[in-house]
Amino acid sequence: MFEFNDAHKSLLDRYSRPITHMRKQVDVNRFGLVFGAGLSQSCQIPNWRKLVKALAKDPEIDGEGLLQIVPPRAGLPYQTEMLFEHFRQRRYNDTATEQHNTRTLDYKIGADWRELIRKHLYANVVDNLGKSLDTHPYLMNYLPVVRRTHMTVTYNFDDFLEQALLRERGDGNVKSRGFESVTNPWTQFRRPNAVIYHPNGVVPQNPLETPSDRFVFSEASYVKQLMGIFAGEQAGLVSHLSKHTCLLIGLSLEDDTLRNALMQASRLCPGNVHYYIHYLKLNETLGKTTKRAITLANFKVYNLVTLFLNDKEVDALGELINVERCPTNEFCDFAAQHDIQVRYRYYVTGALGVGKSTAINQFRNLVVLDEWLEQRLSILGKGWDKLTDDEKSTVDEWIVKQFKTKNDILRHDREGIFLMDRGPLDPITFTPDAEWSDKSAQLLNTICPGQAQWQVEDGRVILLQGEGAELALRMVITKRDDYTAEKLVSMEERLGKIYGVEGVTRFDTRGLVPSDVARRVAEIIHLEVYAPTCNLQKRLETIKQEGFNVNG
Repeated sequence: MFEFNDAHKSLLDRYSRPITHMRKQVDVNRFGLVFGAGLSQSCQIPNWRKLVKALAKDPEIDGEGLLQIVPPRAGLPYQTEMLFEHFRQRRYNDTATEQHNTRTLDYKIGADWRELIRKHLYANVVDNLGKSLDTHPYLMNYLPVVRRTHMTVTYNFDDFLEQALLRERGDGNVKSRGFESVTNPWTQFRRPNAVIYHPNGVVPQNPLETPSDRFVFSEASYVKQLMGIFAGEQAGLVSHLSKHTCLLIGLSLEDDTLRNALMQASRLCPGNVHYYIHYLKLNETLGKTTKRAITLANFKVYNLVTLFLNDKEVDALGELINVERCPTNEFCDFAAQHDIQVRYRYYVTGALGVGKSTAINQFRNLVVLDEWLEQRLSILGKGWDKLTDDEKSTVDEWIVKQFKTKNDILRHDREGIFLMDRGPLDPITFTPDAEWSDKSAQLLNTICPGQAQWQVEDGRVILLQGEGAELALRMVITKRDDYTAEKLVSMEERLGKIYGVEGVTRFDTRGLVPSDVARRVAEIIHLEVYAPTCNLQKRLETIKQEGFNVNG
């Protein structure tokens, strides 16, 4: 049984929605981890800046003087390039002139350069990283997630993550190491999961391990990698970021290659978000204004939801998203005991042609319930005011059952972010004014039959609004030209009247392209306050009593 503590409660209080979302993605194998230098610093592996300084001091390079005259705006890759060229020239100076620029010599210089990097990368590491793993502030709780997920990305040159996996594997798996390390994300992986991808290459601590042929450490290699992004060489990483929900740990957003990959993924899938840990030192705090500025900037530029966490909280997060160690029933029971929301339901509605389904299609990273769960009836293509009485009866019965099925799914699933294409009050919109009470009664009796102990599930309602003439034009394209601009404007007004005000977010889509609509909906779902919700049960009961005269 999972042992919850105050750290879990505090974290869940602040970030229940992100945690709930990540748990769901872990459970369906659509989650990934992206690690940066912060992962390795606790085991005395230097970051890039410290590594450059250590190389400069090495007697074989003797390049401290170079770093003192480096241009003020020069980045670390440029400094590394200077040190390497200085090192190579020193080796040329020690070699006979006729041997300069030979492949053998250049290969040997390259090999020696990597050995110097290995030397300083692991200079302060003891016990083959074993002791460092025991004292690491959070990695142990993320290893189970690494093992079960498709691909884990690490921007570190060291193989600390691989050694940790080997050490914790035990003796049960004798057929393989249990993971696969790669430096090119577009290759066909041997394993379906536990793939460790090093975009910048890797220098193993064990010199007998084969180093990667890809090593992005100098300015030349960095520029080549950056240009490769625009040539499609990072398509595998962009695809991974587009198809999965990732948690970024120990990273800054200064790396151009990472930023470009994130921006490309957000352009391709504007509804898919990732989570970024903004690291805080113990007892460090940031003001609300600062947090909000960071949060909105990261979200609008990279589709990142920012979590402000220290080491202990990062550790607790790893425990909570491990669905094997912290199973659903225990997690949900703990949340219920402390009155913490772990089910978030969003109903997206609007007049026909407003782009509701198009927007929802961008959110396959959530639990999406489509407008219809079965093949639509052919008579649904006719205008609702053109149906015969028998057709209306058939359509009403079929549609109401669809909403019952969706409500059953919602009430049985205890955790997650759920996005519904249309809400259970939508059928009233297609009902003559005098029949609103009867339609509400039909919906209530079908969704909550008899003396059922459940109700219509509440949630936030997102009402998309548009220009009537534009909506009518879209209806012509889909051969439903019975829906005129006037009818569609009336439909929008009726929806507003039916759902009321509380728990409803109205969003004007006029002048926006589908990706803009998806981004705004994503902002509502992931950043805006969830409560109050629209009490759909109470709203139906009110319409049942008051009919068309209900207050909008």
